Order: sequence, then C-alpha cells, then structure tokens
Amino acid sequence: MKKILVVDDDPQIVDLIKIRLGANNYAVISSPDGKDAILKIKKEEPDLIIMDIMMPNMPGGDAVRILMADNKLKNIPIIFLTALTANLPYESDHKGSINVDGQFFTAIPKPFKPERLLFEIRKILGT
Repeated sequence: MKKILVVDDDPQIVDLIKIRLGANNYAVISSPDGKDAILKIKKEEPDLIIMDIMMPNMPGGDAVRILMADNKLKNIPIIFLTALTANLPYESDHKGSINVDGQFFTAIPKPFKPERLLFEIRKILGT
C-alpha cells in the first residue's frame, strides 16, 4: 500500500483527502505545516507528498526547498494543492505547475476536484 503525506493547515481539506485516498487503498498521514512535515517525512518516508503553500510555521515552498537539499528525500514526488493559482504558468511548457528553484511540480488549484487529485496521484505513482 502506497503511503501519502498530506500537508495542509485546513483540517477539512485533510479529512476530505484522507477519506478519498483511503477509499482508494492509499495509507494517508497528515501534517499541519511545513516544519512538522519535514519531521514526518524523515520518519515515515512517504511515497508521495501533497503540499499546500500557505501554512503557518513554514510555507510549503520552503519545506520543498529543504527536501530538495536532502539526498535521501529529494526524489519523493510532490503535488502542490494550493489556492495560489495566480502564480501558475498557463502559457508555457510547465502549464499547471509550480517552480521551486528551477524544479517544476504538479499543482492543483483549490477548490479542487478529488478525481483530478486521484488522477495525478495515479499518474505519478503508477497505481
């Protein structure tokens, strides 16, 4: 069973994702912010991370920078789930993605459709 870490400070979004992913045979753990997420990632070693951007303590982009600098963690796939859709490039080769220091990550705008999230997860994990 693939393990997914959901990093979001909105408990309703976390609960929605947990229910949907659990029903699709994924193990789901959660974290309320980037700082806590770094600790959980090191301990749990998830197969995929779903990351919000705007969170207390440490924003998602900063957490991703820390992960990218860690050789053991830098290859964990990340999907951004964010309300910050104004920064998403729509007229480029990286349509619908977020750039963190030159690396592009899939981005899904909030509010989101659970089917779209599942599609992206399956595409990345090959499940």
